Amino acid sequence: MINIFTLQWQRLRRKPFMVLAMVAMTIVFIIFIGGANNQSEVSVPISFTEGVSEAERTKLADQLNELDGFRFIETNEDKARENIALGVSSFGITLAEENYRFIIGTENPNQAIVEQYISSMYWEKLRIEQAVGPEGDEHLRRTIEASLEDPSMDVVSQIGESEGDVFIYNNKLQALFGMTLFFAIYTIVFGLGEVAEEKQRGSWDRLILSPVRKWQIYLGYLSFAFVIGMVQIFAVFTMFHFFFGFDMGGRWLEIFIICLVYTFAIVSLGMLIIGLVNRSSQLNAVVPIIAVSMAMLGGAYWPIEIVNNEVVLAISKVIPVTHAMEALKAITVYGKGLADIAQPLSILLLMGVLCMGCGINLMERR
Repeated sequence: MINIFTLQWQRLRRKPFMVLAMVAMTIVFIIFIGGANNQSEVSVPISFTEGVSEAERTKLADQLNELDGFRFIETNEDKARENIALGVSSFGITLAEENYRFIIGTENPNQAIVEQYISSMYWEKLRIEQAVGPEGDEHLRRTIEASLEDPSMDVVSQIGESEGDVFIYNNKLQALFGMTLFFAIYTIVFGLGEVAEEKQRGSWDRLILSPVRKWQIYLGYLSFAFVIGMVQIFAVFTMFHFFFGFDMGGRWLEIFIICLVYTFAIVSLGMLIIGLVNRSSQLNAVVPIIAVSMAMLGGAYWPIEIVNNEVVLAISKVIPVTHAMEALKAITVYGKGLADIAQPLSILLLMGVLCMGCGINLMERR
């Protein structure tokens, strides 16, 4: 086993281009999609109708800018529409005295967060108006507003992940997790590519019939693919956390466990693919199709939370990327613990065991 394991590293040292290319492409895509700067605020253009007074405009703008992660810029509606049409902003808002409307260019997960916040603002304003009454008692209005600004009881609320709740969208972490898990599929599965080469040359049968035990042969190849995948994933995570300012929350033990389980699942999937193909050319053709499909359906390219198609959501449940993304975001974005991600980790382990069993069975039959 050790000899096979070290032999794979010697081959990698002689031909490191594939792994280096995957790491480089991961970095480029993360920087391109998620950005490598520390500016995490989303700019949203806002405009007001003619019926809104100057004092009310200032008050609404100040309230909006209390929303963390967003910066609301006052402009006129024509300018806002122009920015949205040019792709500078995904959406904008026109505010009136008693209502508001969104100007939408493209679907964006941040819109749901902003809409929920503005809705609460207008509901609060409506309740104050109802309490003040038609006579408009300004003293009572100021008293209510003061009590709302300095409440006697602090209520801590949390946005959950359950169906129907507004999810927290972090573009940086979405890009980091999605692209890292996606390109790791190539590295891990192609790391097992030597098995396909051995099968094509016919030397795999001789290797199986050699005095070396079968489990040692399998473990030698599988452990190499596992280690190279883990190194790539964790190297990218630590690089972007410490050098590019991507805040992953410091929960490194939980993140490490998620990476371990995900890598095991992908290694097992690679073993299943190797068992189905006969030549390395078939492997080269199949892997990109599977990797891209898994990334698209599993939420690596875009958040799975914004998908409404029931068929796509059903398919995503049998894709390892889906559960790895869910676990990573639960730890880093929502601040959950290891017990809270037991389900996605268990599913990944189950997928890994099933794929590994089927893959080895196919290898033995052939």
